[in-house]
Amino acid sequence: FGDHSVTATAGFTTYYFSNFNRTGKSSQATGLTALPIPDDSRFWYITNGFQDPATTSSSSSQSEYSTVSYLARVLYNYKGKYFLNGSFRDDASSRLPEANRHQKFWAIGAAWELGKEEFMQGQQIFDYLKLKGSVGVLGNQTASRLDGTPLNYPFYPNLNTGSNAVFGTYVYTAADPDYIPNTDLKWETVAAQEVGIELNAFDNRLHFEANYFSKTTNDLMTFVDRSALGLKNKLVNGGSLKNWGQEFSATWNQRITNDLALNLSGNMTFLKNKVLSLSADLPTGILSRSFQNNGSAESRTVPGYPIGFFYGYVVEGIYQSYADILNSPNAASIGAYRPGDLKFKDISGPEGKGPDGKITADDKTVIGNPTPKFTYGGSINLSYKGLNVGVDVVGVHGNQVFRTWGSLESPFQRVNYAGDKIDRWNGPGTSNWVPIISQADRFNYNGSTYNIEDGSYFRLRNIQLGYNIGNNLLSGVGIRSLRVFVNVQNAKTWKNNLGYTPEFAGDATAFGYDNAGGAIPMVSTVGLNVTF
Repeated sequence: FGDHSVTATAGFTTYYFSNFNRTGKSSQATGLTALPIPDDSRFWYITNGFQDPATTSSSSSQSEYSTVSYLARVLYNYKGKYFLNGSFRDDASSRLPEANRHQKFWAIGAAWELGKEEFMQGQQIFDYLKLKGSVGVLGNQTASRLDGTPLNYPFYPNLNTGSNAVFGTYVYTAADPDYIPNTDLKWETVAAQEVGIELNAFDNRLHFEANYFSKTTNDLMTFVDRSALGLKNKLVNGGSLKNWGQEFSATWNQRITNDLALNLSGNMTFLKNKVLSLSADLPTGILSRSFQNNGSAESRTVPGYPIGFFYGYVVEGIYQSYADILNSPNAASIGAYRPGDLKFKDISGPEGKGPDGKITADDKTVIGNPTPKFTYGGSINLSYKGLNVGVDVVGVHGNQVFRTWGSLESPFQRVNYAGDKIDRWNGPGTSNWVPIISQADRFNYNGSTYNIEDGSYFRLRNIQLGYNIGNNLLSGVGIRSLRVFVNVQNAKTWKNNLGYTPEFAGDATAFGYDNAGGAIPMVSTVGLNVTF
């Protein structure tokens, strides 16, 4: 309409998913009188008369869910330089109780293309310049256990078998729900805001984007495993979480000569996260995930802190003598110790009060964060006639990893040692960091900053050298194109930790543990691509 442009969309969608499985197996019967299963398709069944009944089994599983959605979107722009869009949707999921099944979601975005304004005309730097921003709410209707196993029916728990019910003098086989049904369960929602800038400059050789984002996840759909407390498990909306940061990316394309071209690209993302609140249904055992030796390695998730931060003691050095022990805070409450063992810092007493002259569990504190402060990557591609070379790099910075090997898994017994044990304590003044080698000194199994290592790394992720044979040499043999190449993945990683790799996965609330994970292999490939 003149300088105005409107695009409107309305829709109705449904989605249905089902998965039905039946499995069975049997083994050939054994024994002197057993006959082999004939090589005949008539006998290729689970129960064919030749099977061993003791090893015959069958099972089945199924899952299904459906969603129904109403949606609408309007896109508006004025003179091709002022943009506004809005969207709305009403989603319903069979995975949620009827009272909370429907949830409304929306988004609004706006942009201003400054490059088309009169005051930008005549300048020779920017070819395209846009400011943009958006705000909206999205939803999630899926849930999983702490180990990542999905829950097919969040509102309808599966039944567990293997239990019994007694009525009078009779015992009956019984089944009970996997967890307590939650009639108040509702959608997990993500409220997001973002502002940014896009531009092309210098005859479109440079493209640059920068964005600031903030996402707050509310009503986190959380599976609460309370089996360790002797209670039934629960599925709850367990709190809220905030992620925010900045994203930057840039590319530069340069035609140096008719035969020589260069492409550079890079990106960097700064990320922070903080737990805003947690449901009272979450017990301490869920908020604090312990691993190995009764809590010696520990992740915690509590309001006001990042997800899954490392929790333990701060190492001040090593006890060099019995006189050193007598002049230090008493640590007998956490184990027997002697010269050569780690010395922990006296941080606070009960109820958060200051140093009290004793080392107890109250002196544990935040000792590391497994989430990087920023991640980054880049690439360089250079081509000259048919020859081309490309290099990709990637890295992270500012995170910590928790090393469990060589420290928490009986590392000081009589086995082959890691190289750092050469510098262990073996007398006064010999070391103030690597403790005595002794299986009996379990005081050193307490998780501490001795286990914390820098998780930053820089990796030469991919290198490729290739050559395209010219078409004039191929036309006579019926080949359209031919390319030969050499490729190397993970050629080199610069890192600061002792393990094979600085990258360690985990689950939503416990990650970044180096349990002597395998090294990332370097893969070399020589290839030939031919198109006829």
